[in-house]
Amino acid sequence: MKKLFLLLIPIVCFGQKVELPALRRSNNFSKPNRVLRTIISDKSLFKQNYKNTDLTLDYVIRYHFYTSIDLNSEENQLVSMDGTTFNLSSENAEDLTDEVITLVAGMYFGKKEFKDFKELNKKKPLNKELNYGEENKVY
Repeated sequence: MKKLFLLLIPIVCFGQKVELPALRRSNNFSKPNRVLRTIISDKSLFKQNYKNTDLTLDYVIRYHFYTSIDLNSEENQLVSMDGTTFNLSSENAEDLTDEVITLVAGMYFGKKEFKDFKELNKKKPLNKELNYGEENKVY
C-alpha cells in the first residue's frame, strides 16, 4: 500500500503550482511582498548564480527584493505590493531575474532595495545595462 501511495505522489504533484516564499516581508503595504508568477516549473533553474555574485537567482529575488516565486504559472508576471500586475517578456530564469530587478528598481520602495543590493555587491559590479528609470515607478 505504501509503495502505491509513493508512486502516486509525482502524478498528483505534476502540474501544480509551487511557491518559493519571499524570504523577507515589508510592512509598507497591506501585501507584505511581491509575487513573481512564472511559467518555469523547475525551481533548480533559479539556483544558478546571479551575474558574478555568489548569490543564487532565487535568493536575490526572494531576499533582496521581497518577492515570492510562483512556479508553473500560466504566464510570466510580477505583482507589486500594491497589486499592480506587470507582464514579463523574459522566458528563462536569468532574464526574468534581470527583468524583475529592473521593474522593482523603478518602484517607490524598490529603489531603496535596489540601492542596498548594489551597495552590498559593490565589489562585484552588477550588469550596467540594468535600466531602472522613472517610467517603472509604482506606489
